[in-house]
Amino acid sequence: MFRIKQDFINQYRMEANTTIACLKELTDESLDQAVSELDRTLGEIAWHVISSVGGFAERAGLKVEGATFNSAKPETVAEMVSAAEEIYNNTLAAYDASLTDESLIEDVDFFGQNMPKGHLLYSMIAHQAHHRGQMTVLMRQADLRIPPIYGPSRDTQ
Repeated sequence: MFRIKQDFINQYRMEANTTIACLKELTDESLDQAVSELDRTLGEIAWHVISSVGGFAERAGLKVEGATFNSAKPETVAEMVSAAEEIYNNTLAAYDASLTDESLIEDVDFFGQNMPKGHLLYSMIAHQAHHRGQMTVLMRQADLRIPPIYGPSRDTQ
């Protein structure tokens, strides 16, 4: 759980940059990569990670233009990267303007479950990391480069 605004802001920037680095390695063809036809594609997972940033912001009490849980997935990697950069920048600005250390302990509703805002924001970071892990498996299957995430990948050593 985050208890200090600046700790969240720092982690948020790092996670945003990491996710965008992964997106930039995708190709339009790789967006259809999936483990099976029963599972989400790489493009669907990538867009879920991005659009959920706005969804978590909504649950934290912010309204960020163009950033919602269920927004339509862009068709190309270039559009996805552009949308991701805009969503991350807009939500970062909203958090920076509205969060305080004190507000991180205020309860918010997360789909019927009350939790401190700092816990919700930690959950958003964990959610991104979880789905980026899924993305990297599909990226390997699509023979794409994996950027450094929490340390070097075999592609960056």
